[in-house]
Amino acid sequence: LGMSVGVGAMWRFPMLCAQYGGGAFVLAFVVITILAVLPAGWAESALGRKYKMSAVGVFGKLAGKKGTAFGYLCALTPLGLMFYYPIIMGTVLMYIYYAIAGAPFLNDVVGFYDKVNANRPVIYACVVAIILITAFISLKGIQKGVEKACKILLPVMFIFLIVICIRVFTIPGIAEGIEFYVNPDWSQLANPSLWTTAAGMALFAVGLGPGYLLTYGMYLSDDADLATDFITVNVTQLLICVLCGFATIPAVIKFGLDPLAGKGLIFQSLPLVFNELGGGMIWFVLFMIAFFFAGLSTTLSMMEIPATCMMDAFGWDRKKSILAVTVISIIGAIPCVWSDAFFAFFDNLIGNVFYSVTAAVVALFLAWFVGAKKIREEWYNPTSAIKWGSWVDVLYKFIAVPAFAYFGITAILTLF
Repeated sequence: LGMSVGVGAMWRFPMLCAQYGGGAFVLAFVVITILAVLPAGWAESALGRKYKMSAVGVFGKLAGKKGTAFGYLCALTPLGLMFYYPIIMGTVLMYIYYAIAGAPFLNDVVGFYDKVNANRPVIYACVVAIILITAFISLKGIQKGVEKACKILLPVMFIFLIVICIRVFTIPGIAEGIEFYVNPDWSQLANPSLWTTAAGMALFAVGLGPGYLLTYGMYLSDDADLATDFITVNVTQLLICVLCGFATIPAVIKFGLDPLAGKGLIFQSLPLVFNELGGGMIWFVLFMIAFFFAGLSTTLSMMEIPATCMMDAFGWDRKKSILAVTVISIIGAIPCVWSDAFFAFFDNLIGNVFYSVTAAVVALFLAWFVGAKKIREEWYNPTSAIKWGSWVDVLYKFIAVPAFAYFGITAILTLF
C-alpha cells in the first residue's frame, strides 16, 4: 500500500481526471483496474515471490541477455520517477511553510502558485532533501525502514482525506462540481487518449509493469495469500484515488478554476476548500503533511527497485546501491525542476509510455510463454483463500495482454 498510495493518487489522478472530463476518466480507470490490472498483478507479484530476484535477475534467468536488458528498462522507470516525483513533494513542503506563515496564497491561488513554481532553487533544495530522507530510510531495509514508516504514514493520510471529503460535500453550491466528477461525459469514452492515460494511471497506481510488484513480491512469505493481498491493495488505492478526486475536482468547478491547470491543480483548489473550514489553515497544514507522508512512502519504493537491480546486476551491497540511486536522482531532477515543459514530457514518458510498455511485455511473457494456467495453479492459488478459476487465465491472456499492447503502442505514438 505504501508503494501504491502516494502522489500518484493524491496529485496525478485528480489532475488527469480534470483533464479528461471527470467521471469518464474514473470509469475507464475502474474498468481497466478490474479487468486487466488484477490478473496481471497476481502474476507479477507471484513471479517475484517464486524467484526472490529483482527484475534484472529474474528476467535474465528466464530470457537470457534480452531478459537482462529488459530488466534494466524496468529499473529505469522508477529511477526516472525519482527525477520529477519529489518536485510535487517539494511544492507541498513550500505550501506547508506558507500556510504557517499566514497563508498569503488565499489572495490569489493561481498567481501565488505560479510564483512558488518559479522559485526553482528552493524547489530543488526541497527535492534534494526529500531524496536524502528517502535514502536514509531505505538504508534501514524493508521491515525496519519502509514498512515501519508506512504503518504510521498511511493511516494518518487516510483519516485526513476522509475529513476533507466530508467538508467538500458540505460546501454550499458544490453539487455542480460533484456532478462533473461522478457523471461521465460518455462522448469522452470514445477518445483513445483517455483510455491510454487511464491505463497509465491504473498501472502507475499499483506499480504494475516496471518491477514494483515483482520486487515487493520478493519479500512476501511463501505462504502469504498473495491474491487476496493484492485485491486489498487495489481496492484501497482505488478508494483513495476516488476520494482524492472528490477532495479536488468539485472544488475546481465550484470556485471557477481551470480544470486544465495541470500539476498546479491541487495547490490552487485545496486552499480554497480548507478556507471554508473553521481553523482552515490548520487542517490544510495537517493534510499537506499527510500528503507528504504518502509521497514519501512511494519514493521509498522508487528507490528500492533500481537499488535491488544494481545489487543483482553488479553484486553491490545495499549501501552502495542506495548511494548510486541517490546521486543519479539528484542530478536527474535538475531539468525537471527548471523546465515545466520537460516535466510534462517526462511525466508522459515515464508515467504512460514506460509503464504501458513494460506492463505489456511482462504480461505477454508471463501469460503466453510461462503460462497463465501454470502461474495460477502453481504460483498463487495454493496459498490463496479463494481458488481462482480458469476465467482468470482468459482475462489475463485475451483481455489484459491485448489491452496493454494497445495502450503501449498508443502511448508511444503520443511522443511523435
